[in-house]
Amino acid sequence: MSLRQIAPLVLALAVIVAGFFGARILGQRDARRESEHRAEIAATQIHGRIDQGGALADSLRRFMAGAVRGRVTNEQFASNASRWLSPVDLTAAAWIERVPSSERAAYERRLGRPVVVADLQGRIGRAGPKASYLPATLVTGIPPMTVPGLDFASERGVAAAIDRPRTLYQVTATSLSRPRDELAGLFLVQSAQRLTNGAVQPGYVVLFVPELWLRAAATGTERLELRVGGVLSESIGGAAVHSRFTEAGQRFDVLVPLEPVQGAAAALPWIILAAGLVVVALAGVAELYASRRAKAKAEVDRLFTISSDLIVVAGFDGYFRRVNPAFESSLGYTQQEALSRPVLDFVHPDDRRPTEEEVQHLHEGQTTISFVNRYLCKNGSHRWIEWTATPVIEERLTYAVGRDVTERRQAESDLREAEERYRVLAETQAALRRVATLVARGASPDEVFAATTAEAGRLLESDATALCRYEADSTATVVAAAPAANVDVSIGGRFSVDGENLLGVVSRTGRAARRDSFEDASGGLAELARRIGVRSAVEAPVRVEGRLWGVLAVWSKRAPLPGDTEQRLVAFTDLVATAIANTESRTQLTTSRARIVATADATRRQIERDLHDGAQQRLISLSFELRGVHDALPPELDDHRAALEETLDGLTSALNELRELAQGIHPAILTQGGLGPALKTLAHRSAIPVELDVQTEGGLPERVEVAAYYVVSEALANAAKHARASVVHVAVRTQDHMLNVCVRDDGLGGADPDRGSGLLGLKDRAEAIGGSLSLESAGGAGTSLYVELPLDDVR
Repeated sequence: MSLRQIAPLVLALAVIVAGFFGARILGQRDARRESEHRAEIAATQIHGRIDQGGALADSLRRFMAGAVRGRVTNEQFASNASRWLSPVDLTAAAWIERVPSSERAAYERRLGRPVVVADLQGRIGRAGPKASYLPATLVTGIPPMTVPGLDFASERGVAAAIDRPRTLYQVTATSLSRPRDELAGLFLVQSAQRLTNGAVQPGYVVLFVPELWLRAAATGTERLELRVGGVLSESIGGAAVHSRFTEAGQRFDVLVPLEPVQGAAAALPWIILAAGLVVVALAGVAELYASRRAKAKAEVDRLFTISSDLIVVAGFDGYFRRVNPAFESSLGYTQQEALSRPVLDFVHPDDRRPTEEEVQHLHEGQTTISFVNRYLCKNGSHRWIEWTATPVIEERLTYAVGRDVTERRQAESDLREAEERYRVLAETQAALRRVATLVARGASPDEVFAATTAEAGRLLESDATALCRYEADSTATVVAAAPAANVDVSIGGRFSVDGENLLGVVSRTGRAARRDSFEDASGGLAELARRIGVRSAVEAPVRVEGRLWGVLAVWSKRAPLPGDTEQRLVAFTDLVATAIANTESRTQLTTSRARIVATADATRRQIERDLHDGAQQRLISLSFELRGVHDALPPELDDHRAALEETLDGLTSALNELRELAQGIHPAILTQGGLGPALKTLAHRSAIPVELDVQTEGGLPERVEVAAYYVVSEALANAAKHARASVVHVAVRTQDHMLNVCVRDDGLGGADPDRGSGLLGLKDRAEAIGGSLSLESAGGAGTSLYVELPLDDVR
């Protein structure tokens, strides 16, 4: 065979062999690329799940730091975690603390539960001693976060994640593990401080991510192997290809089986060898390769289409090259509208400058991890979008994914507003409580007025606060004021209510009034407001038992007062009205009691004088007449003389009893000689020895002397009847405009005013003239009675 004949054969053979081996190599390469593509898609989907878990962990961290009053309870934590986690099929989360061994007992008392551990079968038992613990203070109650106090220190991945510095600021993932006999999975850990009554308490949010949940995200492959931090829970065996990414401080490897060459690709080399159809075989291989590329592209396009997040491709020229349907559903623009306008046209005007700066960073090759701006919707509203973008410098394109975080931003804004409302409410309640405490203690009106104006001014951040009382001459008097710097509002100042001013408006209408300009106002108060530069004022009426008593006013020199100022002032005016009504009631009661006591004493004196000047004098006159008859009887009438003597003795006894009765009603010696001689008379007549010490200066008011006399008289009578005392000490002295009376005995003690000893009447008499009475009478220690009586007039 000639070389020319052999050459075509050799060439044909070479072509056939080359086609055979070429087809086999191409088939294996395509199979690997197919597997690698599926691995990349699976890794992207699992990456999205990790991002989703990280966002949920960050939401729990924000929730822990956003408590208003008190602290986050286990029920609140479980409820919010369930509401956020359940929609994405996650259930187990906890908030854990680091507790040294020395603080374990204090922690268990605070939690109300012991620190516990779970064995491999999930049984709960008390944790043994160790250097430190990582107990779960708040749990969702779903395995492996089942009960509060469960120690996670034995989970090496959790302990290692907490020790990593990045956990303080970012979510950190652990390697795969299998807690006890439950599903395998990993933990997402992030530092989360709990705000408790204004104090920051360190801790960590831990979110359990099941491996099956991550696997379920990979919808494009039935079998895969997941390695996290080099740890896997299930091996697929055999040859595999993998895709790798790093997220939350942990390396993730996604392995899918390397599919063997099948179908036409496997048969093609043999067809080439058998039939020698090199051109057809090469065309078939090319067609198969193109088909598989189209399938891969279709899968990418399907992911691009079904994603709920905004996925865009933008050119460096400032225009979108491609947008997914979520762009239209979120913002309302059609694809044609999105591609025909510059990117910055869709950005909110206030966010365009920072967006331009971020775009410049992308053009320089930097990757954007999280950038938030506002995009304008077609209907005129706007949405908050959080972008993650990667530039491809060679293609002069930027690939970006945007997540709509409008609801999250709105929730954060609502939370801040709620916190501010709760803060204002708490300050208002605290201020009202302080004023109400003064009112309840019976503080004087001046104290209540001063406290009210100070608290109202501080709470409303006014430049001046004043309490004014309406007078009968159409004026108002400042009775309390809390001025700030450069605002002169003097107590005692008087202003006319006539004219166009708030004092007159409130006086005429009886309702709260506001004025945000004093240009057309008239009257002394308006002139003062213009002189010191007041821009806004609010006055609320003070009503005492239905009548208009005065106003509480606040002034501001900086800006108009808030719209709820009138409503907030009413609470203070109610407390002022209560204090005034209480004071008036107490004054009327004290005056009435003093008037009753004075009337009773005057009646006693009148009865004593009537007895002394009437019946007593007639009995004395009758006694003299009978004595004269007795002396005039002749000796032979001795029997009549004896009978008359008995009658005279009975008359003398009756006269003495009448004199004692008159003394008991009102001692004449008290009126004639004063308190000292009257007390000496009581001491001489006492059945028990009395040590009397009276030190008074000048004359005492009659009401004080009468009260002191009856206190000592009742005390001596009680000591004689009940105390079995050997001596009674009576001390009376004046000091600091008060008369102090002290009666002490060394008897049995145990006196009780509620058992009808007469002490309740003495207490009422002392209080009726503004005094007080106290008793010390321990069993076996004698009885001490202390009375303080004011020397000044009761007002």
